[in-house]
Amino acid sequence: MVAGRVALMVLPVLFFVFVLMGLLEVFVPKEVFASLLGSGHGVLGIFLGELLGVFALIEPAAVFPFAGFLHQNGATYGSVVAFVMSAILIGVITLPLEIQQFGARFTIVRNVVALALIFILGLFFMVAL
Repeated sequence: MVAGRVALMVLPVLFFVFVLMGLLEVFVPKEVFASLLGSGHGVLGIFLGELLGVFALIEPAAVFPFAGFLHQNGATYGSVVAFVMSAILIGVITLPLEIQQFGARFTIVRNVVALALIFILGLFFMVAL
């Protein structure tokens, strides 16, 4: 029962993400993804992956198919890891609620520490793979 409700909530988001991936694949050349998030950009690619994830307003279930799309189009593992982790752990849209619930200091420290650790993890994946 609960799983069915969750699936019904996630399906529209997944549909939107798949449509978005299709549009991006048709209208944006593969080289754009490879040049921004690929090995040519190195550390900047990880930062751009983080930035994309921070502003990605999609549910965690939809993050993974989009991450696969990015990797298939030339993004490095470091950039993909930075995108996935920042999309799941840091949300710009939820900042006001988080500040209200936990306070501004906690929210800022948590997000800064999370961004730093995500960047380090992205560097690790960039070097290791």
